[in-house]
Amino acid sequence: MRNSSKDNTNTKEDKNKEIKIKHLQDVESTTVEKSRKHHFIFANKKKINFDELANTTLFLMAFIGIWQLIYVLGIWPKISLPSPLMVAESFYELLQNNMLITSIAMTLYRLTIGFFISIALGVAIGLAMVKFTGFGKTMGSFAIGLQSFPSVAWVPFAILLIGLNDAGILFVVVMSSVFSVMMSTYSGMRNIPTIYIRAAKNMGAKGIHLFRYLMIPAATPALITGIKQAWSFAWHALIGAEILMAASIGIGHILLIGREFQAMNQIIASMITIFALGMLFDRVLFMKLEDKVREKWGLKQEQENT
Repeated sequence: MRNSSKDNTNTKEDKNKEIKIKHLQDVESTTVEKSRKHHFIFANKKKINFDELANTTLFLMAFIGIWQLIYVLGIWPKISLPSPLMVAESFYELLQNNMLITSIAMTLYRLTIGFFISIALGVAIGLAMVKFTGFGKTMGSFAIGLQSFPSVAWVPFAILLIGLNDAGILFVVVMSSVFSVMMSTYSGMRNIPTIYIRAAKNMGAKGIHLFRYLMIPAATPALITGIKQAWSFAWHALIGAEILMAASIGIGHILLIGREFQAMNQIIASMITIFALGMLFDRVLFMKLEDKVREKWGLKQEQENT
């Protein structure tokens, strides 16, 4: 009897050991599979980024080569179309006297303030348009018309109403971008499927909880698109306002000085700076923000080869 009980105990221990070993093997295989999958995804993203970098480099090299060829052929006078080297020298001069760095800082300062004011006003008015139906329909019609209003057309109005100062420039920036945020908030809220709202109400959501946990998240993709568009409108309006309102400092001021002294190399350097800043913010800030929102809500599709 004692021997049989010992045999049963040993058998149970052996079975428990086998189960533990099998469990550890399963966990190890799952971990290895996940690590391989993550390694493949990372390598694939790295490859895509390398391809984009290579394509961008080739494009820039081809563009500079064509530019240099046109300069050598003398199709336009040197004062009208300087060489890439002359523009690079202008960059160096602007950096050496700190004019470019100071101008970029001031322009981005104005842009940031005006942009955040536009977001605050646009979201607030857009939510009011959703809450009050009559106001929403009326304001929506006016907002569509004002959204297509050229930003430069606000400059004379701002000069006479506010004056040649930073407040006038901010007014132009806000009026050029606020309607995009307003309409994206309004349309994003209105386009939420009614079945989502009904399901949330059936589960007890109402009032501020319905607004916070359903309507705001559901409208976020449309709001991000509107904010991205508003940034573009604000950027265009700011540079135009700095030029026309004769700002004492800013990228628009560099363009104005270049026009006054017929310094095309300085003008092209300023244009390249504007382009680089716009692309940088789009790639670093808005594209990543949009990808995170799309990924969170299941709208981002990634092809993974197993």
